[in-house]
Amino acid sequence: MGQLELRRPTITDLNGIVHLDQVCLGGFWSYQEYTRELENPQHTLLVVASPEQVWGCGVSWGIADELHLVLLMVHPQYRRRGIGGLLLCRLLQLGHRGGDRQWATLEVRASNEPAQRLYQHFGFELVGRRPRYYQNPEEDALILWRNHLNTPQTAQELQRQWQYWRSRVEVQGWSLVDCSY
Repeated sequence: MGQLELRRPTITDLNGIVHLDQVCLGGFWSYQEYTRELENPQHTLLVVASPEQVWGCGVSWGIADELHLVLLMVHPQYRRRGIGGLLLCRLLQLGHRGGDRQWATLEVRASNEPAQRLYQHFGFELVGRRPRYYQNPEEDALILWRNHLNTPQTAQELQRQWQYWRSRVEVQGWSLVDCSY
């Protein structure tokens, strides 16, 4: 099928990221907001892209001893093929690598069961609810947490997860080039 890259984006990727945001999230962030994400050293922005387009994107913020997973999106045409798992795994690995991140947290739409299953696969647990957090349509957010991000056991678990998600992508005929570290 071709080659995919998992990497930190450059300024030339921003139009593709904004387009993906429009398709997946209806315009959550603007071009300028993604530019700020790219420039902030406390934030991690990753993409999975072919030479033609950005297929997926993830954003995390390091805040004190917490890794906040702000955004994870995959083009609808390429969902359920392992791309979301790759992005999530690498964001968690990079958060672990920092050493001082003990927890990871995120919000997810209450109706987004496929995403919830993915997060549960990575050890996230439901800890709360934010009423009417999302707009268009209005919906509650579920608050999920994953503890012990900075332990050696988590590093081993994430390495196993990485192998699993990478093989899910490659078994479909894609060659993955990992430039994210």
